Amino acid sequence: MTSRLYCAPEEFVLRLRQRMPMDVGFTFTDEQLAALSRAFGDRFDGTHAVDMRGRLYLPWTRYYLVFQVGRDRRHSAASQARRTAAHSFLCGLALSSAVVAAAWFTLQLVF
Repeated sequence: MTSRLYCAPEEFVLRLRQRMPMDVGFTFTDEQLAALSRAFGDRFDGTHAVDMRGRLYLPWTRYYLVFQVGRDRRHSAASQARRTAAHSFLCGLALSSAVVAAAWFTLQLVF
């Protein structure tokens, strides 16, 4: 079974070249493209269970907001470690605080 994080080399090269000027994108050798694909190819898969994006316009500047939720499919020691109840509680507390702060901030802008 192929990982959902897998990005085919051809797809990676196409996406990479779309994100840069043509005079730069077509100057890479095959070896350089293969190395870039190995290093960054899995980072281009944007499939998440929740993927919300938006912009916050303020009179003096603007910010972008991204909220993504998905299963951690990385293979590192930290992601394989067993999560404790304390970690879950702290994560829930932080997420709840962020939601309350965002709601408060939105209400302050509206009223």
